Amino acid sequence: MKLYLIRHGEAVERSEEIREEDRWLTAAGRDGVRANVRRLAKKVAVPDVIVTSPLVRAVQTADILAEVLGFEGEVRVSQELAPGFSVEALFRLASACESPRSLAVVGHEPDLGRVLARLLGLEGALPFKKGAIVALKVAPAGSGTPARFRWLIHGGKKFSELP
Repeated sequence: MKLYLIRHGEAVERSEEIREEDRWLTAAGRDGVRANVRRLAKKVAVPDVIVTSPLVRAVQTADILAEVLGFEGEVRVSQELAPGFSVEALFRLASACESPRSLAVVGHEPDLGRVLARLLGLEGALPFKKGAIVALKVAPAGSGTPARFRWLIHGGKKFSELP
């Protein structure tokens, strides 16, 4: 499966007046996500499925992703992608989506960094900047084969493409 891990864009700062789950993207956050997704659109076909965390900033990121890519399906919202997301949850999501050929998930740190490291067979977590998109080739759950890193998009630029 082609997997796109996407961290939500820059959101308004934490405050006592705004609940954590209600924090929304800033104008800069929306612009940054849009720039990264435009770069993604030059590289890939539209994913079969887009799934997002239920937190507002992630839903807004997923909506921008769907809009820019011309995604015609329904953006799915899953509690699995709320903070606390894991590799096991990723494979449950993929299974619930009937094991799509390509899946885009929008979530949060530090979860995405931990999931990315684990999929690649590494310890700990890898840093995952706001609005970043990582492309992987993932073997089926239980295969024991680490994912293959394909490329990273951040700041509207693509880095480290592999054949």
